[in-house]
Amino acid sequence: MDDSNQIEDIKNRLDIAQVIEKYVPLKQAGKNFSGLCPFHQEKSPSFIVSPDIQRYKCFGCGETGDIFNFVQKIESIDFPEALEKLAKEAGVELKQFKKNPKYSQLEEINYLATKYYYNELKSSVTASNYIKERGFNQASIKQFGIGYAPRYPKLLEYVNKHHPKLTDKELIDSGLFTNKDGKVKEKFYDRIMFPIRSSKGSVLGFSGRILPGNDYGPKYMNSPETAIFHKKFNLFAQYESRQEIRKIDLAILCEGQTDVISAHQFGIKNIVAPLGTGLTKEQLENLSRLSKNVLFFFDSDIAGQSAVIRAFKLASELNLYPYAANSAPYKDIDEMLQKEPDKMKLLVEQKQEAFSYIFEHFIEDKDLNKPSDVKKIQDFVEELLSHVTSEILQKSYRIKAETLGKINRKSDSGYLPSFESSTTTNTKGFLVKGNSNLLEKTYLQLLIFSKNRTDEIFIPSRYLSSPLLKEIYLTIKHSKKTDIANIVKLFQDNEEKRVFIEDIVFRSTEIEDDIGTQLTKLIRRLKKQYLTRQQKALSVKIAIAEESNNSENIEELLTKMQHLTKLLKNVTDD
Repeated sequence: MDDSNQIEDIKNRLDIAQVIEKYVPLKQAGKNFSGLCPFHQEKSPSFIVSPDIQRYKCFGCGETGDIFNFVQKIESIDFPEALEKLAKEAGVELKQFKKNPKYSQLEEINYLATKYYYNELKSSVTASNYIKERGFNQASIKQFGIGYAPRYPKLLEYVNKHHPKLTDKELIDSGLFTNKDGKVKEKFYDRIMFPIRSSKGSVLGFSGRILPGNDYGPKYMNSPETAIFHKKFNLFAQYESRQEIRKIDLAILCEGQTDVISAHQFGIKNIVAPLGTGLTKEQLENLSRLSKNVLFFFDSDIAGQSAVIRAFKLASELNLYPYAANSAPYKDIDEMLQKEPDKMKLLVEQKQEAFSYIFEHFIEDKDLNKPSDVKKIQDFVEELLSHVTSEILQKSYRIKAETLGKINRKSDSGYLPSFESSTTTNTKGFLVKGNSNLLEKTYLQLLIFSKNRTDEIFIPSRYLSSPLLKEIYLTIKHSKKTDIANIVKLFQDNEEKRVFIEDIVFRSTEIEDDIGTQLTKLIRRLKKQYLTRQQKALSVKIAIAEESNNSENIEELLTKMQHLTKLLKNVTDD
């Protein structure tokens, strides 16, 4: 049995509601279960568990997933640990996989390189003096395994001494060597070397910083992508900082290795950094297993502030709780710690919620009396909030934007209503954000849960005004599937439709057994809604015809209006 089959076997043996109920008290809510979300503070239940599709979703903070996602998040453990825990609970014997020998070989080469660079640092007066000037003490050098790749390196000789049978290809595959003019040459020269460890502690690669006077290559140079090292998944100090992040329940992200090491020396040990490139979604996903609270502590320059905006968007898409701070008036954290060491601890304690931080910085140079500047702010806020998946945070951010800048949300109709988001509308069997397409969404929900699908319950697709809902409806109608799990699978290749269908299932807390009667009433209301839309559209055409004195056209349009009015009266009288 391969790994994916084992996962499916565990899912089939365990019921998600029973597993979650060990952590969260649940109550029956129609065909689903509901409870208070364990991932954020709330007073009324918005956390829904669906046994039909074996998934959960919180309509407050946006957390969603399957049985493995839940256990990982609730216990702050990695996937392999969650797999082992649930396999034991399900009585599934996990097949043990042997570690890829190639991976072990690469880790061994990196381990040897770490020892070599570490010893070379002790031998180099120039490199050692630079490290001292940067303020790094001996404890930090040892903890982070800081080393030095000398100007005339002998790493190749050192590795071959311990592994004499390595081929040129195997050496180059490690990322520490390159092929130059047909010969194997070392990649790093005259650089301070920072090992990059996995969350388990294995050395995956290196980041090398040039010494003063060395103008060869970029300031920082990372190992290339290898079989075990992928920059977008890893962070500097993810191993050294993991315990403190869990303990404090806050992860600080800064811009560089030296910032991280300086912070550790001053007692701030819940801090990591991307590897010389922009922050990635994958890095934040890995970090979220330790804490959902993330403080972006970037440099005070324009690039640093742009990085905060991008980081906020990524964190918001992952339902994390982002905060922000900067090193002003100092260039970076390292400089601030050297000159004013207590300032960083104070800034961490007084961390600002990231949306407010970004908003305040954006409107600093804007004139709120100028319509053009107001429009810029509105556009900026709307784009920023389009990345926020949590309904609670969406509403909170909108209120803050209105409070801080007295700026209201744009509307399609051209006027400026309150920035506050639409209230939640409750209708029998369906709870939706706002009232957009409410009847149509409710109809689709009842249709999905209906077991007795006669021709009478299928409406003409023209009754549905939303193109998305119309496509979903026609797919369900023509598939003739009645099992809820199979209906969800119809949309597994389309993220937008899949999420919509899952939401319909999660929101089915008030569906009654008499679905047929509900559908009959709803179809009549949909028909009335459709005819009303037609009537409004026709009245616009009549007004245009009257403006142009087109009597022939007016007569034709009025005849159609009489017919529509009659049809509408018949629906209302039913």
